[in-house]
Amino acid sequence: MAHEDQHPASTTTTRADALQILVVDDEPDLRELIEYNLRQGGHEVYSVGDGQGALEAAKARLPDVIVLDVMMPGMSGVEVAQRLRSQTETSRIPILMLTAKADESHELEGFESGADDYVTKPFSMSVLIARIKSLAKRSQPTTTKSDGMSLGPVSIDLDEHQVLVEGKPVSFTITEFRLLATLVGSKGKVLSRPALISRAIGPGVTVTERTIDVHVTAIRKKLGDYASLISTVRGVGYRADDPK
Repeated sequence: MAHEDQHPASTTTTRADALQILVVDDEPDLRELIEYNLRQGGHEVYSVGDGQGALEAAKARLPDVIVLDVMMPGMSGVEVAQRLRSQTETSRIPILMLTAKADESHELEGFESGADDYVTKPFSMSVLIARIKSLAKRSQPTTTKSDGMSLGPVSIDLDEHQVLVEGKPVSFTITEFRLLATLVGSKGKVLSRPALISRAIGPGVTVTERTIDVHVTAIRKKLGDYASLISTVRGVGYRADDPK
């Protein structure tokens, strides 16, 4: 359950900033609490209590953010995230996972399934709302037109949040996309893990350096034959280079 910091969210959210949020948790009281605070902040919220309902609601409504509990009877949040990522319509919806387990292995499992952010129960409601807003902001297209960028056969459209590999679209999570764009934008330069966290994920989101490794592993897997375009600089971080 949440910490005692359960006061209503600020009502200063403008209509333009309002988000459509899907909350998925099998605890009715917690769902109701999260819904209430988000609605007090001006957001449109709807919720379900199981994995199958989450898949159906996500596909029908295409929310701006999904808040997804990991530990649910039947279909777990991890399986829900994997299915959402495998479907074209829902593959790019930002996912924030909730879990009662704080150890790193469960955090990594969540990120490997396609989550973009992770909050451990019990949590402060104000922190949860801040993380939701931060995740939604990271998912927004750039406000200025860009010519995009490329790395060998990989091209990145910053405005459309799209990655093409040999001209074919490849689906990346919001966090993976930002990490890849950060690396490609710094082509030839070594970026440390803290630098990647700062540039690609931004303030207000606590992730470990190991989490960055998990995301980079997922990026390489999706690049397929071109995984080697992202190289590891031992003891430092990562670098993107054009193919030799």
